[in-house]
Amino acid sequence: MMLVVLALLAFVIEFAFMVGVFLLASGLVGGGLGGAVVGVLAVVLVAALWGLFIAPKARRRLPKVVRALASGGGVAVVGAVLLGLGRERFGLVLLGAGLVLVLAQLVLDETDAGRANGPAAANRARDAGDTRRSRRSQRSRRR
Repeated sequence: MMLVVLALLAFVIEFAFMVGVFLLASGLVGGGLGGAVVGVLAVVLVAALWGLFIAPKARRRLPKVVRALASGGGVAVVGAVLLGLGRERFGLVLLGAGLVLVLAQLVLDETDAGRANGPAAANRARDAGDTRRSRRSQRSRRR
C-alpha cells in the first residue's frame, strides 16, 4: 500500500514539474500566445526526454542514482528558477518536491529490482526456453 502511495506521489510531482516547465518557458518569453506556444513546446521536449531516459519503461533508462538525481535535480532547478521569476509558492513546492522525488525514485527502484530478481523472474527465465519443440524433445528423452 505504501509503495502505491509513493508511486502516486512521484507521479503528482512529475506532473507538477511539467506544469513548472510550462510556467518557466512561457514566463521567460513574456507570456501571451508566444509564451503559451513556447511553454507547450518545452513541455513536449522535457516529456520526451523524461520518457526516453527516466520513465520506468524507458528504452535507455539511466542508472538508478543518476536517474534519481537527474529527475529530482530537474524539478528543484525549475523550482529555483520559478522562485527567481516571482512564483514563490510554486517554486518552493517544486524545490521540496525535488528532494521527495529523489527519495521516491530510489525506493521505487529498489522494489522494482526486488521484483525483477524474485521467484517470478526465475520462473520466467526457466519458461523462456519452454517452446513446443523443446517440450517435445524433453518428452522424447524421458521415453
